[in-house]
Amino acid sequence: MDLVADIGATNARFQCLDKEERVGDVLVLPTADFADGADLLTDAIKRLGQRQFNAALLAIAGPIAPGGDQVEVTNTGLQIVQSTAATVLGCTPHLVNDFFALAHGVPHFSELEQMGGGEVQPLTKAVLGPGTGLGMATLIPMSSTAGPQSWQVLASEGGHADLAPGSHLEVELWGRLATSHSPVCWETALSGRGLVNLYEAMSAVWGVPAKNLSPGEILAQGSDMQDPVCHQTLETFCSLLGSAAGNLALTVAATGGVYLAGGILPRMLDFVRSSPLRRRFEERGDLSAYAQQIPLLIVTESEPGIIGAAHCLRAMSR
Repeated sequence: MDLVADIGATNARFQCLDKEERVGDVLVLPTADFADGADLLTDAIKRLGQRQFNAALLAIAGPIAPGGDQVEVTNTGLQIVQSTAATVLGCTPHLVNDFFALAHGVPHFSELEQMGGGEVQPLTKAVLGPGTGLGMATLIPMSSTAGPQSWQVLASEGGHADLAPGSHLEVELWGRLATSHSPVCWETALSGRGLVNLYEAMSAVWGVPAKNLSPGEILAQGSDMQDPVCHQTLETFCSLLGSAAGNLALTVAATGGVYLAGGILPRMLDFVRSSPLRRRFEERGDLSAYAQQIPLLIVTESEPGIIGAAHCLRAMSR
């Protein structure tokens, strides 16, 4: 029996694999309930009813240092130590970035919604997604004379690159964000916490006091026009995400498509369809016609991180 995990700042998901097939339900544990990575893993395998594993892969929401034995889940302080994890699991686990793992699932996802662009081709692809943070990765097709298409995945920490405003309103919002964040990166606005940051900055621009709202409440009150500040916050969130996706598409020449994953977009799918996201994705100046041909796809799979982790483990075990 093998184990895969998708460990984020909000939740940690676990599932067993038997002969590369997913077994049973996905176990979900709140990451904040654990101060130590070993305790998290110990509780998970106890609940899964499995004492040790032949192979394991832990996809972690944090940067992976070359040759590093220890990874910290960004924004939590939770430490995953490979040697300690090996003692708990009975095998030495692969430690990878969560979006590096998720990207391995992109060619296998079946639940997708395309927003514009041409036909999806087996060419270079990019994936990014707002969740607790903003993950990014790139897939490069590898030539093969026989067998199924194979891909090389490149990890990225592009969510921490500097945010680039694309309108006068966004410049003003950037100024508000800069008073409490240094630097102002894409993740500052394009994440769960980023949605709250954006709402608070938008409230300041409107000259109204910000309510104490969660990301879910901002989504709910903005999607149905219940609150105009929340509505414009969501419009701006989609605009910025379109710009970030368009920038990534040009940076890696993702003519095979840009995939939007993460936990936020499936919850606001109706809003996204009529939002400025696709328009901002295509606004690339001299390369607008180039961008117009690139498919933009929203991943609506229920467990994309686990699916990606399973395919990542298969790739790393060959």
